Amino acid sequence: MNLIEYLSVVTENRSDINRKHDLVDVIFLVISAITSGCEGWQDIETYGDEKLHWLRKYRPFTHGIPRRHTIARILRSVVAESLLEALALWINDQRTTQNKPVIAFDGKVLRGAYRGDKKNALQLVTAYDTERGLVLSQKPTESKNGEISVVRQLLDIINVKGSIITLDALHCQRETLEKISEKKAHIVVQVKNNQPKLREAVVSQFQAVFDAQKEQVVTEIVQEQHGRKEERYVFQLKANLPDDLKEKWPTVRSIIAVERHRVIKGKGSVETSYYVSSLSPKHKLLGHYIRQHWRIENSQHYVLDVVLKEDSSRITLDGAVENIALFRRFVMNMLKQCDCGAPSQKVKLKKAAWSDDYRTRVFFGL
Repeated sequence: MNLIEYLSVVTENRSDINRKHDLVDVIFLVISAITSGCEGWQDIETYGDEKLHWLRKYRPFTHGIPRRHTIARILRSVVAESLLEALALWINDQRTTQNKPVIAFDGKVLRGAYRGDKKNALQLVTAYDTERGLVLSQKPTESKNGEISVVRQLLDIINVKGSIITLDALHCQRETLEKISEKKAHIVVQVKNNQPKLREAVVSQFQAVFDAQKEQVVTEIVQEQHGRKEERYVFQLKANLPDDLKEKWPTVRSIIAVERHRVIKGKGSVETSYYVSSLSPKHKLLGHYIRQHWRIENSQHYVLDVVLKEDSSRITLDGAVENIALFRRFVMNMLKQCDCGAPSQKVKLKKAAWSDDYRTRVFFGL
């Protein structure tokens, strides 16, 4: 099944009266337009007028291309949960061919998607398959702290069995870790001062080992580029927490310290970050999972903001903005999956705008 066939599960709340344009037609139009670099409603309408012949190869578009205000109203009527279901069905089909278990959860603010006050910009929490570069699901949240409950909701939506879940320190919460354990997945999560007793116990255990000079480097990585040098050392220990913390954090089996030595333009700095995990302290890939979590910033956020111009988008219509954000992630997934002979996502996007044949390959693999 191709992506358009999966979109048949998407539902809407438009009245049946005067329903002139087919929903799947409009969704296909919007995703195609975004794949070709369009950023706003006027862009999408203009693209549709210019590419109607190509669009009609795959969908009827009986009444032609709707006007931009109509496109916005139709997208506003889309039931977000059904759109997420379509994405989940398609992604699960893509992921059956390979089991790539590292899933990062992270929040992102759409900086241009606000009315009046920038503080009201839409915030989305995304589940991201870091190995394959695929967005698995997303949900909006009204605040940074709201991410905690949203991540727990996403854990109920996505099949995470056998996966490694990576999270930032905000989600170092007992309930979250226990839910991940119930889902038969493992966790690697950073520990900061929002859990002061846990962090203090982790730091103290490592400090005792460092003072005794008994530490062992599990992973050592040296990177040099553009006048910057970074050395990373990963240390892993069996968690030896006080009894009260063992009771509060029963899923924690190992603790990790990542020591980063940076030299930028001749100036050096040392920074140590701490993590806890449900995996064995002998697991050789703990450092790898931590590095993979950074990929949600370096790959997903970069592509959305630099290639698909998400942060500069001023689409703000309630309901539609969340759906447009999800369409961008559909597009990012398609570009990532397409083995289309282009060196980067940015080049793929440009080629999809210029060439009907190339755009067909992105959508249908033909």
